[in-house]
Amino acid sequence: MKKVIMMGDDLGAKKVLMEEIEGLALEYQVGEPIFTKEIKQQVNEQFEVASNDGFTRTVNEYLRRLEKRGVISKYDDGIYFRSKETKFGRSAIDKEKLIKKAYIMDEDEVIGYVAGAAFLSANGFSNNMTNRREIVTNNYNVKKPIHKFSNPPIIKKPKVPISKHNYRYFQLLDTLRDIEQYHVLDASFYVSLYDYMERERIDGFKLLGYAKKYYNQKVMHVLDELAEAVLDRELIG
Repeated sequence: MKKVIMMGDDLGAKKVLMEEIEGLALEYQVGEPIFTKEIKQQVNEQFEVASNDGFTRTVNEYLRRLEKRGVISKYDDGIYFRSKETKFGRSAIDKEKLIKKAYIMDEDEVIGYVAGAAFLSANGFSNNMTNRREIVTNNYNVKKPIHKFSNPPIIKKPKVPISKHNYRYFQLLDTLRDIEQYHVLDASFYVSLYDYMERERIDGFKLLGYAKKYYNQKVMHVLDELAEAVLDRELIG
């Protein structure tokens, strides 16, 4: 059963809430982003807030107090992180974790993916690494987490809402759409592509269905070439 907290002048209740928020903050690793919305959600999972009036202001105020005490550091509005003192000053936020939390994973749900050259490099298709990643995400209109980056990733809107059930298909198809610009199209590419699909259990019929519905003929041509390579026993001889 949830505990009930009255958002009034009860000093005991405020102390309990402050201790809960501090405890939650201390569970994060050094450098890990702490979103204010996450703290609110976690507090609501532990307590029944009898009145929402002022709840947001109270949580924000307690996070600011933790910042003043050095328990957490502020990155931007609504975003804090655990930090520690080093010989170079306070440690910084982990930008990779920030990108992942803001654009790729919402707790256990997939909301985005890396496509293009970075995807090709990460999966052994190419050694050419781009200096700007392309991220396709349901949070395409959220810019604040990366607006301070000197070289922010390119954020794009997905063709359909991304989920754990479809992201691998659209991740691959988005990359194949622009595959000519990465200069990887040769016999070895189709071997790698076939191996990748086998490894990730990508259903060829489902991939083809998405390609026909959402993509152009360039993508269909690459898939045709893959099918020919398989039939010619370049991959399964």
